[in-house]
Amino acid sequence: MLENIQRNKLIIINSVTIFFISVFVNRGYSTTATSLGEDLQKLSDSLPNTQGFLQPQRILLPLFGKIANINLQILNLIFVFLFIFFFYKFILEFSSNVFSFLLTSALSATMFIQFTLTYGGYPDILSYIFLLLVFQNKEKKIIPYVLFFLALLTKETVIFTIPFFLSLKEIKNGKIIISFFVYLPLYFYLSNGTYSPNYFVDLIRIDFLYFFKQSSENILIGYFSSIKFLWLYILINIWLYKDKILIPFLFLNLGIFTQFFLGGDSTRFVSFIFLIFLIIAENMNKEKINYLKYLLVFVLLLNTFTPKYYVYAYGQLTIPNESRLHFIDFGR
Repeated sequence: MLENIQRNKLIIINSVTIFFISVFVNRGYSTTATSLGEDLQKLSDSLPNTQGFLQPQRILLPLFGKIANINLQILNLIFVFLFIFFFYKFILEFSSNVFSFLLTSALSATMFIQFTLTYGGYPDILSYIFLLLVFQNKEKKIIPYVLFFLALLTKETVIFTIPFFLSLKEIKNGKIIISFFVYLPLYFYLSNGTYSPNYFVDLIRIDFLYFFKQSSENILIGYFSSIKFLWLYILINIWLYKDKILIPFLFLNLGIFTQFFLGGDSTRFVSFIFLIFLIIAENMNKEKINYLKYLLVFVLLLNTFTPKYYVYAYGQLTIPNESRLHFIDFGR
């Protein structure tokens, strides 16, 4: 028991350290909502009223804010720490403390985490927590499907992770589909805002490739920018463990790529790729951890010293919080 207490203390201390590493690399953090996050903050303040908002279907984060009476971005900063904690702890089950620290730090030095630090009030990080917990509990009978339902209530684009989860033998296909169909009535009831299904359907009717064309110019940098040089880590692991990782990787990318036909916020679309780190961890040969550890040091440095590329709707590229840290620039 004492050993477990010491282990948990170490995880907490390292998670706090990684959180501040991310804040440092990001050159700060926001405590207020921005852009679409402002609208979700207004929704939270107005609950139970859900009329007249842009994305009222993304109800769970505003609901948590209402119940706790806490600003959504303050909640999000807590959720960033919780994600780092859960992710670090999961990776640690299959590797060493040093390896877990390096992988989590390398991920935290990308827009995957830094989007939430920069742009306040968005629900992304909460949806990632639920998806991580779905994967972690995938062998259980009910819990993963309840968690997936909660993830959908947080952000409807979670639907695009279904192909990935269907590729996992532990996931009962019928149950995850049931979670989706239970969610659908709530989605159609709540999605009465500006970005309702009709908004997308009307534009796609005019031109099926409407959104894809707008994001196509920066689609590659959008794919890269979400996790930056961690793509090297993924590709090397696919080469090492292709028989165990390739199919989930392809199905995950199928879901990710489908989103490009419905919008241009490429960097955030690709963020679901974090799920592949979980399956890599489960299948990793411990003898290769020492070699991959050195790769992660290199990746962490590259992710730190390159700008935070962010491709947003519609396919526009920006670099938030530029600093003198970023003396290597591959994006422009």
